[in-house]
Amino acid sequence: MTREKAEASAKPAVASKSTAATDHEYAMETSTLSAKRKTSLTPTKALTPPSKGTVSQSVETNNSIIEVINKLTNKIDDFGVQLSNNMIMVANIAKLAEMNAADIKDCKAKLSGLEKDMPALNKENVELKERMLELERYMSRWNLKIQGWTEKSDEDTRKEVIDILAKITPHWASSLGNAVDTVHCLGKKEVGRPRQIIVQFTMRHYQSAFWKLTKDSRVCKELGIYFKQDFCKLDREARAAVWPKMEQARAEGKNVYYRGHAGYINGVRVFPG
Repeated sequence: MTREKAEASAKPAVASKSTAATDHEYAMETSTLSAKRKTSLTPTKALTPPSKGTVSQSVETNNSIIEVINKLTNKIDDFGVQLSNNMIMVANIAKLAEMNAADIKDCKAKLSGLEKDMPALNKENVELKERMLELERYMSRWNLKIQGWTEKSDEDTRKEVIDILAKITPHWASSLGNAVDTVHCLGKKEVGRPRQIIVQFTMRHYQSAFWKLTKDSRVCKELGIYFKQDFCKLDREARAAVWPKMEQARAEGKNVYYRGHAGYINGVRVFPG
């Protein structure tokens, strides 16, 4: 019994010694970790304040950034103003476009009406031109032209013409004042270039008679003048167009003559071309 008690009392002593050793090791590890933590938290070098040069550079950089921001802000403001103006211009253009569209629509309606009336207008225009041409031809048949006339300063052309006609037809001398209506020169007066004279008679009878009498008149030959028929512009152009053919036919001995504005060779009418 004494031996067992002694063994029993010896076991707790061993256990207590082992527990103490374990506690000592844990305490050493804890103190080591605490020392490491303190070492890691302690700065190795003291923090130095920034130099003056670094501060000035930072201020300049900030000022540059602010300046750029201000410029961008001003550009954005200007862009906003321009955008507003452009919007107003677009609105005005839209109104003008609407007005133009309305005008175009109105013009199209009027044009459609004119297109319907155009055939009748063209026909009427052709008829009026033909009537005007016939009127010019009719009025020209009352006239004769005098070429080769030598003008004098301050002369009475009508009186001079009547005196010449009286020499050609002495038997009509007393009635020539009533037979001749108007006498006038064509174009502007130029030195060394005689102008044609238009003689308008009061009756076609006088015009036809003097046209025949003046063809071989001795008085006309002595004065160096000759009478010719008066034609409107279109008839003069038509006569000039067929003249080369008629001149060649005359040289060949053929019968060539004009009847109004139309030319004939051996009784056949000549056309240009």
